[in-house]
Amino acid sequence: MRTLGWRWTDLTDHFVRVIFTLMTMLVSGAAFAQSSVTLYGIIDTGIEYVTNIGKQKSSAALVPTLTATLPSRWGIRGNEDLGGGLKAVFVLESGFAPQQGTMNQSGRLFGRQAYVGLSGRWGTLSLGRQYSQIFWGIPGDTLAPNIYSAGLLDPYLAAAPRVDNSIVYSFSSSGLSFGVAFSFGRDAVAPAAAGGCAGQSPTDWRACKAISAMLKYEAARWGLAVAVDRNYGGAGSGSPLPSSSQTDTRGVANGYVKLGNVTVGTGFLHRINHGLQAPGVYDVNSNYWWLGASYLVVPEVILDAQFGKLNVAAHPVGASVIAARAMYLLSKGSAVYVTAGRVFNQSKGIFTVDGGTAGTSSLPMAGIDQTGVMIGIRHFF
Repeated sequence: MRTLGWRWTDLTDHFVRVIFTLMTMLVSGAAFAQSSVTLYGIIDTGIEYVTNIGKQKSSAALVPTLTATLPSRWGIRGNEDLGGGLKAVFVLESGFAPQQGTMNQSGRLFGRQAYVGLSGRWGTLSLGRQYSQIFWGIPGDTLAPNIYSAGLLDPYLAAAPRVDNSIVYSFSSSGLSFGVAFSFGRDAVAPAAAGGCAGQSPTDWRACKAISAMLKYEAARWGLAVAVDRNYGGAGSGSPLPSSSQTDTRGVANGYVKLGNVTVGTGFLHRINHGLQAPGVYDVNSNYWWLGASYLVVPEVILDAQFGKLNVAAHPVGASVIAARAMYLLSKGSAVYVTAGRVFNQSKGIFTVDGGTAGTSSLPMAGIDQTGVMIGIRHFF
């Protein structure tokens, strides 16, 4: 007699495998639903024209390296729901120069941000390379980090300050935000001349440390914020702060108000710098203020303008900046723009209109004004 091609035990084994597979898929699907990972980025570039460069006061057309209306970047952010309102969070973010495809932030792979932490009803605690709290405490700057803006007068702000080896606590609720950050060694990659430091020191508890704090409130039509940021020296010869006994401290108060389709922002920053603030200028205070506005003409067109002024106590090394921008939104992710600015240097001021620092090719001679115009395109993804 002919037998069937299967046995009851075979059918049972097959059924068990099917159930196991379905359970695995359900468990995997549930785990995936509790986690989220997002790839995001900005690419923003264009062509600018700059006047009064160097001793010859020459002009040049070029593609800027660092920024346009926003610095180009790509990143990965994610979170995992751990239950009970607790989440694990992380961000890895890389800055790059689109005209060359090279990395910014002294060649770091994730030079903009690289941190991991826990977030819950009590706030967020994170560790890694992170923004100083002064970055989150300037909502009244309506134009920065545009290539031409009042932020040119304090390159530290224009470069979006970040610190290595940091621990950050932040909390937000009902429009109120608070944050505090401490770095065990704020930098170990950037050169000393650019403000870098030697990183964590086992022998000098102050060397290269950084602390910052921020308090902010934002309502539907207005916002106010205060922040303080202090960097300790210790990088040695060639640094603006060679000794750990030297500090560079900034305190800022600013805000904005929305009047229909117009947003007006203003702020004041006081700086106490015990190191090198300008060539031959040590241990001085400075005051920097700005006033700007943004106007949504129609849903596709935004106009911006801003004025800023920096005064350094007893030294003519400050400057004023006036800047403007017109942007046309092609979609939610893409836009084209034209922007212009002019820096008015005091007799010994050497600020460049496109955000460079001492030693860059676009630097003017001391006391010489400079104009920049740029047309560009940006895309969010």
